[in-house]
Amino acid sequence: MITMLATCTYAQDIHQSNVPAAILSAFQLKFANAEDVDWELEKGAYYVRFEINHKDHKAWLDDKGKIIQHEQELWESEIPSYILATIRSKCKYFDLDDAELKEENGKVIYYISFNIDGKDHDFKLDGGGKLIRYEQELNRNEIPVAILTSMKNQFPSIDIDDAERIETPGSIVFFVNADVDDKNHKFWYDDKPNLLKHKQDLRNSEIPVSVIRSISSLYPGFEIRDADKIEEGSILIYEIELRKSNERVQVIFNQRGEVQ
Repeated sequence: MITMLATCTYAQDIHQSNVPAAILSAFQLKFANAEDVDWELEKGAYYVRFEINHKDHKAWLDDKGKIIQHEQELWESEIPSYILATIRSKCKYFDLDDAELKEENGKVIYYISFNIDGKDHDFKLDGGGKLIRYEQELNRNEIPVAILTSMKNQFPSIDIDDAERIETPGSIVFFVNADVDDKNHKFWYDDKPNLLKHKQDLRNSEIPVSVIRSISSLYPGFEIRDADKIEEGSILIYEIELRKSNERVQVIFNQRGEVQ
């Protein structure tokens, strides 16, 4: 893991007349029928929102006019039959809520979402219809009993907020979001079930002294805005969010207070 530094940056609205000619020309060549076009400058790239035939589109272009990424809303009639076949292998009946097509670096990804009996279902599939990820919202009574027992044994006062079953090729993971004594806890279990990862909120008073000392030394003037303890197998780390004015810094420490 590495230290993650993120200074708060904001997208800057720009008028189309201020978009460089090469970028505007490349955009208009690719999307000749674009309407309601809005441009922004976002982290050095040109971000544009627009509509074609009443469907939302988004695109990112570099400073040479190359399209880095393109996302577009889809109607159900535009979704290939093999994509729908993969989805129906998991959910026989559904009414489509949202569908998007994403193109990036020559790859095509489909995002399909819908709700069944008040529960969200989200699919991510590649351009050939192969399942990449399927997230299924679960009711409490759909969480495997062994997982509920494991959490209850460790945290008797646990209050479950929501849960998901996450399927990827060759893997099934159960995610549970819960509260324990007014602090958020997140759990990831496999289908055995073994606890894969546990992330919990920390009060500042619960942050190890070694980490506090490192923050004072390495980030003078920064305030602690959020702290999490993350256990993943034998690895224990502390994820700390620090802020000073408009600058935000997210740092990962080990138990000895060393930056990872």
